[in-house]
Amino acid sequence: MKNTYASYLGLQRLLSAQILQTSSDDELLFIIIHQQHELWFKLAIHELDCAIKSLMKEEAQDADCIIAFKRLSRVSAIQHILISSWDVMATLTPDEFFLFRETVGRDGASGFQSVQYRMLEYKLGLKYRFLDFELPGGGRQTIDVFENAQSEEEKERLRIALAAPAIYDAVISYMARVLPAFGIEDPRSGDYSHLHRKIAAVFRAWSYVYRNRASAPELYQLGEKLIDLEDAFRKWRFAHLATVSRVIGANTGTGGSSGLRYLRAAANQLFEHPMYPELWDVRSEMFSRPQEFDLAAAGYDSEQGPSPQPSPRMRGEGGSREAGG
Repeated sequence: MKNTYASYLGLQRLLSAQILQTSSDDELLFIIIHQQHELWFKLAIHELDCAIKSLMKEEAQDADCIIAFKRLSRVSAIQHILISSWDVMATLTPDEFFLFRETVGRDGASGFQSVQYRMLEYKLGLKYRFLDFELPGGGRQTIDVFENAQSEEEKERLRIALAAPAIYDAVISYMARVLPAFGIEDPRSGDYSHLHRKIAAVFRAWSYVYRNRASAPELYQLGEKLIDLEDAFRKWRFAHLATVSRVIGANTGTGGSSGLRYLRAAANQLFEHPMYPELWDVRSEMFSRPQEFDLAAAGYDSEQGPSPQPSPRMRGEGGSREAGG
């Protein structure tokens, strides 16, 4: 078979994957926006996997760090495309969405069920299996996100992603080997199925890197790229929140969540519990007077490293966190 543009890209399958279920002229927009999200999620997951693999090598060198930085830069570019896609979705007016919304949510279909979105969260460091969220009309519900998977294969993909190292685990592992004087425990032999907790040794290492950027330029650049990723992820969530507010107001989400309240909690969650807390704390510490920044007050165990246990609504494999995603 001749390798044409259409055959190489699989355009016949790709362009026939938009199956409309109503006569609405605007349903195609809704489907394509979500399908392109899934395609970009797939690429972002691939790039994060490549970056993690480079940094977790036994003998990782500066060249591996450069490769990881390149991969993360690509993820950052993908995030900006995802953020801007909400501008297109925002052209959908309430009366237009009303014509096919009941069809979308008839069987509880929702972006909440996206396996790739959960995998992307896991790769970025938002490790949890159980989600606790507010129900319409009051009350709360805790759900197992694995149960949203549509097959055993999807559940297994989620299990593997939850147990695998996130990008921050990989960066800390690289840092532990490059800056051994700080006594960072290399997480390569650790348990990855939980949210990252603040570690004093990691904070001190980042503080050194930011105050002596010429001594560890590759780590400085990695640190800034991680901030780019988390900052963009925050913006994506707020753009999602703003778009939903504009299109459906405060109504219940198609998956049965509390809609706007759920998304608002998810957007705010990254400010209350950032994915890369030491990097954000370094910013506060740098503008404090000498000895003014209190590690204990910031949630660190100054001797052993890990912070106190996280909130009951923000736990990993064995618990849950408040609405996010």
